[in-house]
Amino acid sequence: MLERSSSLPVIRPAISIVFPAYQEEKRIGMTMESWAAYLDAHHPGSEVVVVTDGCSDNTAKVALETFKSESCTLRLIEISENQGKGNAVKVGVMEAQGNIIVFTDSDLSYEPQLLDEFLAKIEEGADLVIAQRRKKTQYPGLGRRLLAMLSRFLVGNFVVPGIRDTQAGFKVFKKESAHQLFPLARTKRFLFDLEILVIAKEHHCKIEKVYVDWQDRDGSTVRIFIDTLRSLRDLVLIYTRMLFGAYKLKEQN
Repeated sequence: MLERSSSLPVIRPAISIVFPAYQEEKRIGMTMESWAAYLDAHHPGSEVVVVTDGCSDNTAKVALETFKSESCTLRLIEISENQGKGNAVKVGVMEAQGNIIVFTDSDLSYEPQLLDEFLAKIEEGADLVIAQRRKKTQYPGLGRRLLAMLSRFLVGNFVVPGIRDTQAGFKVFKKESAHQLFPLARTKRFLFDLEILVIAKEHHCKIEKVYVDWQDRDGSTVRIFIDTLRSLRDLVLIYTRMLFGAYKLKEQN
């Protein structure tokens, strides 16, 4: 694992934004530009952590070239072999220095301006705040729509009741909550969000929701058949671990 930085932070940042990225050279540029402008204007001194997950394209180069912030630091962590979005997020979260840790998608599906509403709920006492995509949102393609409907039904009724949308790619944590939950997570691919919420429920974390609009941008690397099979496997594993108490917090010496 290789780490590079655009500059060295002088003080610990208040906010860290983690971006997992796989083959995102065509989309991450606009994301870095938008977040740099937003953070400079509203949260100067923040830290951005981009974690490339075994990329063979120019994702890292584009991220470094397009993050033109006057006040914020970009840290680039390069994982040599693709291990999955969940693993990339976990690596980024555990390396993040901010007192508040955000992770979101690298394709700008969620506008940076959403962050302030999430931060307000953290300030009001939430341990983590999760996006919920509005019901009018429609995935392109029948396969993705059916998968989303099935996932929401099973998860919202049986695994984490009360949370309809576990997979929305915008979540905000207090640092102490993130660093308590993520070491217990084992899922390396798409259902890592679900596992984190299962663990949070097990530890009675205060979870708040924010309903958001989003944009499903072209260029997704999701492979419907193989990723659906992996997700079904991971769903069974997560539910089994939950039933057998694998997510209980370990005693600290």
